Amino acid sequence: MKRYKLLVVLVLLCISSCAKTATETVIEKEIVYLQKVNDTLLRVNLPRKNGDLHQFKILKDDSLFSTQKEYNSRKYSFERFDSIYNISATFEDKHIEIGKYDEYIQKTELIDITISPNINNSKKNYLLKKLTQRYQDFKLTGFVGNRHNLQYFDPNARCLPVKEFNFYADALKIYHNEGYLMSIDFGCCTNTPVYHLFDIEGNYILSSNHTIKFLVTDRKKYFIGVLKNEIPDFPIIFIQDTNKNVQFIRLSKVNIDNILDEHFYLKFKNELKANIENNTFSLKQYNIKTLDELEIWIPFNKTDTLKIPFKNQKAFGIEYPQIKVSLAN
Repeated sequence: MKRYKLLVVLVLLCISSCAKTATETVIEKEIVYLQKVNDTLLRVNLPRKNGDLHQFKILKDDSLFSTQKEYNSRKYSFERFDSIYNISATFEDKHIEIGKYDEYIQKTELIDITISPNINNSKKNYLLKKLTQRYQDFKLTGFVGNRHNLQYFDPNARCLPVKEFNFYADALKIYHNEGYLMSIDFGCCTNTPVYHLFDIEGNYILSSNHTIKFLVTDRKKYFIGVLKNEIPDFPIIFIQDTNKNVQFIRLSKVNIDNILDEHFYLKFKNELKANIENNTFSLKQYNIKTLDELEIWIPFNKTDTLKIPFKNQKAFGIEYPQIKVSLAN
């Protein structure tokens, strides 16, 4: 009997010694992951309907990622046309055919907006004038130049604009109720579109290669987007707060199904299914108490979904700014 007790103690000591690299095993909904203390942070098992398992490994990632991109890179193409034809801009609609192959289109828009530019949150009314100019070459080059000019006027003094911005992009969306501007560069061939987000006063916030999700919690605002320069690239999901603190989740060796559509969906714990947006240009606001109420769902392999939970405001509960998620061998 004494030998048996001694054997049990030795076995327990051995198990305790061998398990020092693992801190805890957590089971939540369909996700089982083993927390590690070395460089291999997590292993995630996702069950499929037929009972098979996909095992993921999640590693620390020290690659250089950035949500900043040059948002006036198409300035040259517009100025090239402008230098050739030198058409004077006016706040009126016009369509001019230039020669046999080129055309110039000008559109105007007036918007009454209210913004809160001061630290004391006092509101200010402005009249916003938007002028869109577009040159297009219908020859083999298909050369296009676009400029979106925004002018802010005091409604009581409309002689000179209070502020003015120029955006050289294929399109410009104004979300004045939410307080944001979005300039859009459409992709060509295998290049993905680029969405540049600004506040309503023209201050740059971030760039994404797909739809930007907007979340408001009790303490912060968050933007979720994708970095993916070309269609074959593996996507990098990022979560950025208003202080420009960013978490990056890089996917590797994961075949994303919706490569030309949404790359990810938001699933909130008080809802039965994920939110699927069909409008790429939307900037829908979601209100939650904390990020811990959120899961990011990423479809892959046509029948499966990678689900990323948040714990303590961090993806998978990992206190590290960049992680890489890949299928384990």
